Amino acid sequence: MSDKIKLVLAEDQELVRGAIKSLIEADERFSVVGEAGDGIVAMEMVRATEPDLIVMELALPKLNGFNTISQLKRRHPKVKIMILTSALTPSVWVEALEMGVHGIATKSVAKSSLLDGLVKVVNGNLFVDDVIKPHVMAVIENASPVKKKRSMRKLSVREKQVTKLIAEGFKTKDIAVMLDISDRTVSKHRENLMTKLGATSPAEITHYATDTGLTKVDIVEIE
Repeated sequence: MSDKIKLVLAEDQELVRGAIKSLIEADERFSVVGEAGDGIVAMEMVRATEPDLIVMELALPKLNGFNTISQLKRRHPKVKIMILTSALTPSVWVEALEMGVHGIATKSVAKSSLLDGLVKVVNGNLFVDDVIKPHVMAVIENASPVKKKRSMRKLSVREKQVTKLIAEGFKTKDIAVMLDISDRTVSKHRENLMTKLGATSPAEITHYATDTGLTKVDIVEIE
């Protein structure tokens, strides 16, 4: 049927991707026209198939979810973006919404809720799964006005690099050598990350890096 909703599915775990594809294509309203196991291929699939929407994980290798979202918004503004993620960190969900995604749910979402959410997104409406909505709202409502303003500021390339290296267990001196910057500059980046991410410990920075896929990409691929 030519009037089916066309979508690209970006998920790095092949078995999970196959299960999601089967679930979606069992509904006659949808057709999966492209699949991707990383962010770079996802961009290629969107360019080649011109889908109505992309359903994607945030923790993608090669080009992580947030970088993929940024490029999609810039290069393919008409394509709707639905996040279906394993990330369980509310601040990550909020950041995705701040970047302008059209829908978000975790992989524990009910089948009927996901399918109805995809239709809602294609029709131009925002979809946030009911299971995570209270947590998203709690993050937003509990933030001070200053923190809300800061949370809208995206991480710089250097801050993402530092985040990745912190998550991989490198100390300040090691990070300074690897990035060819001073120890003091690394420490300043750490402070900025704690503020921007609302983190209270290096462990929370590590969770952020894992949830967003920064640990799956090389330093030179971060943008």
